[in-house]
Amino acid sequence: MVSKLERERSALAAAEKDLEERRQKLAELEREEAERELNRLIKKVGQDTAIALLELAVKVKPKVAISALEKLGG
Repeated sequence: MVSKLERERSALAAAEKDLEERRQKLAELEREEAERELNRLIKKVGQDTAIALLELAVKVKPKVAISALEKLGG
């Protein structure tokens, strides 16, 4: 016969496993959403322009590039 303590441990382990699976699913959904957003933006500006923007951002450091573009964008 399984004791109450063992049942609780088993239930806790199952809940932890479920939580980990849900975290992984959420991470996957977030990656998919980011990929869709990136594809949408690339389509909007064009692939060559997107590549040029990213290459320039890497040269001047991404935070500096974002700050400069935000100032230009108002």
